[in-house]
Amino acid sequence: MKNLTLIVLIVTGITILTTVGCKEATKIGEELSTMPPTSEGEEVDVNNEENDQENVGTNGTSKSFCHGISEEIVTSTNSGKIITLSPSTAGYVNNGTLKTTLRAVISAAEEGSTILLADGTYTFIENGNYNGIYITKPGITIRSSSGDPEKVILDASYSDLGGETAPITVAAQSITIADITIKRSIFHLIHLWNGSDNVKIHNVHLIDGGEQFIKSSPGDTNRINGGSVTCSKFIMTPIGRQNVWGYGTQYGGTRCYTGGIDTHSTNSWQISDNYFEGIYCESSGGHPIHGKKRTDVAYVTYVGGLAEHAIHMWNSDAGTRHIIERNTIVNCARGIGLGLGSTLRIHGGIVRNNMIFSSHPGGSEHDVGIMLEGGADVQIYNNTLFFSHSNAYANAIEYRFSTTTGATISNNLTNKAIARRDSASGILTTNVTTASSSWFANLASGNLHLASCSIPELSESGSVIDTNAVDVDNELRDGLAPDIGADQCVEI
Repeated sequence: MKNLTLIVLIVTGITILTTVGCKEATKIGEELSTMPPTSEGEEVDVNNEENDQENVGTNGTSKSFCHGISEEIVTSTNSGKIITLSPSTAGYVNNGTLKTTLRAVISAAEEGSTILLADGTYTFIENGNYNGIYITKPGITIRSSSGDPEKVILDASYSDLGGETAPITVAAQSITIADITIKRSIFHLIHLWNGSDNVKIHNVHLIDGGEQFIKSSPGDTNRINGGSVTCSKFIMTPIGRQNVWGYGTQYGGTRCYTGGIDTHSTNSWQISDNYFEGIYCESSGGHPIHGKKRTDVAYVTYVGGLAEHAIHMWNSDAGTRHIIERNTIVNCARGIGLGLGSTLRIHGGIVRNNMIFSSHPGGSEHDVGIMLEGGADVQIYNNTLFFSHSNAYANAIEYRFSTTTGATISNNLTNKAIARRDSASGILTTNVTTASSSWFANLASGNLHLASCSIPELSESGSVIDTNAVDVDNELRDGLAPDIGADQCVEI
């Protein structure tokens, strides 16, 4: 909610009324998988596979929401065994007087243990063995002692951790990963395997994943239920973009096999209050610095490619639904995707109160903001999307294929079309697709909060979907007269 405060200045008897926005934009810029490759859509899963997060993705008062989750994590993990570690020499940690590895400590930890990481940078051994963290016991928590993700960094340094594995692989339920930074992986940064129900990823900074930053691939017949990713940052830097993993033969071209959150075979996930920036590949240029692995680099020719979405949920079973809300996505190749292709994969699902901005041209680098393909009864409402480039992709939101039925697309604010494609069906109400750049607080930074509460096209013009609805800042909307877009604007 963009609160606009009327300030009264009395100067030499003259009363001046001025409107001041009270919020600014947040800108930050055995492990060898035996699971069969997914057959979904057209993707090949080659693996088978600041201190407080006050303003991540929401630029406002949802800090209480994020703090609430943080407090819950701290409180809920104090009852089990606590193991405190600190960095040692490269690839090692100190566990009291014992010099060991993160993998060894976590593999030996009892069910329900909390691993507290002291401030510092933690690295991994690269010796041809499996050296990433591998969690197989339920209830394990990994978090920083300080609660500050910028002070505890797990740096994979583009090392080969064995078997095409991630710095953190999860194969157990009720795992919590919080308050740390994970960066510079050849493959995924966090990889979830079968059995990873109820995982919580909170207040984590994920930087420069060579593949998708968070990946779930339990196998087509299995499911990972009840996951949550909250109050976290997903950042691709220019150097990271040069290290994106490709696939295909090592003698062929490499494609842009990276993305933010990419889940196969999941149900009832909550993806909220996160910030995504820069997850795309250049359309041309030299090959990535390491190609697939450092040993492959001489054989790989980079031909560009469209990165995965910032958030992509491939499927969900009937009777379940994913909720994707209050996320901010800036200059990513694609924003939010549900399903892929014409096969019915998505049942239910809510996409609401997200802000998606791009300053790039459409084409091989940048594409649609919100995509629904092969989905039944999905609600897409009160999102704000703005593409500022003169040659931007033509559509902000697309719903596609005859298997997409019962879609509700309402109260969205965009400057590009909402497009029906390939015989999809849905109900569209009170969307505005003629947004002006002047309507927003700070377009250049991707802050799509409203600059004014006096935009007649938006103010109290939306359809009522939920009388108890909140906006992008987790503040209550007007239940009977909601604004259009992610930001409910109120003058106080």
